[in-house]
Amino acid sequence: MNSNRKLLYKVVQLVCVVILGIVLFNIFQLVDIIQGTGRVINYTGIIRGGTQRLVKLETNGIPKDDLMLYLDGILNELQTGQGQYDLDKLDDIPYLEKLSELNDYWDELQTEIMIYRSDPGNKEKVVQMSETYFNMANDVVGTAEFYLEQKTKVLTSLELVMVILLGLLIVISLQQAITEIHLIRKNKELATAAYYDKPTGLPGRRSCEEQIWIPMDRKEGPYCMVMFDLNNLKCINDSYGHSAGDVLIKDFADILNHLTNENVFVGRYGGDEFIMIVKKHTEEQIEQLLKEIELATIRYNHKSDQLKIQYAAGYEYGGDSLPQMLEKADAKMYLNKTAVKADTNDL
Repeated sequence: MNSNRKLLYKVVQLVCVVILGIVLFNIFQLVDIIQGTGRVINYTGIIRGGTQRLVKLETNGIPKDDLMLYLDGILNELQTGQGQYDLDKLDDIPYLEKLSELNDYWDELQTEIMIYRSDPGNKEKVVQMSETYFNMANDVVGTAEFYLEQKTKVLTSLELVMVILLGLLIVISLQQAITEIHLIRKNKELATAAYYDKPTGLPGRRSCEEQIWIPMDRKEGPYCMVMFDLNNLKCINDSYGHSAGDVLIKDFADILNHLTNENVFVGRYGGDEFIMIVKKHTEEQIEQLLKEIELATIRYNHKSDQLKIQYAAGYEYGGDSLPQMLEKADAKMYLNKTAVKADTNDL
């Protein structure tokens, strides 16, 4: 289920990223178009006002060929998209049609201006045509503004889509982060469980194995490996239930745990097996340590009416390596277990 969810997240993320890339590409294009359209509207307004100024000057006997050429160049660039003013040719049919009509009328207006220069008798016609041209330019500006409005709406929609996609990606990323945090926490718990035996509170099997395989430091020697194994645990489980056996394991672990210090390591090696690694102790001190465990067990058994702790132990002192010492201590422990069973049978 988790793997399917992760795969779904990856697919959704990939789709969102692809769509987001397409949206961003279109947004950049639209921004460029909108900026270009703004320049087109601005220069169309220049044509509108410039033509009025041209006619006013011409009808007052001031010819302005340079202004006429300037306006002519802007009109040409608006239609072709090529020229010195960095103007775009808008991809809008209604605008282009009105612009073509404006250009044709501009040619007619220029003809009338040239006629006026040689024969001022057509002044009223020039003025009237300039008014008509002004209104036509207004229509071109209005069409360009409508085109700009439509593109702006599309841009707004794309920005909304972008926000939604980014929000979705953020939600998925947060969900993945939460999942990863839970996974890390779970792995940490599992790792802790592997190193720590929760029922007894002692280091677990992995901790024991790590301690066993750590090279011995001769400065901290001699070392001693002790192996413990509870006896008759199966009988107790069969007679009183596994919970009773768990109690005995926990109580024996407590007895051992009271002896731990910087030179004494105690861990649960297996179901009912425990190890003790001791350093900086003489063999007489080891014997005293084992005697303390025996006495603590006797005190426990005197207080308990039914559950009694019985165990076997074996130790190896002053060996060359802890793994070898463990094997020898284990063998001695089983000899002790056999001897204890034989004594019990004799009784």
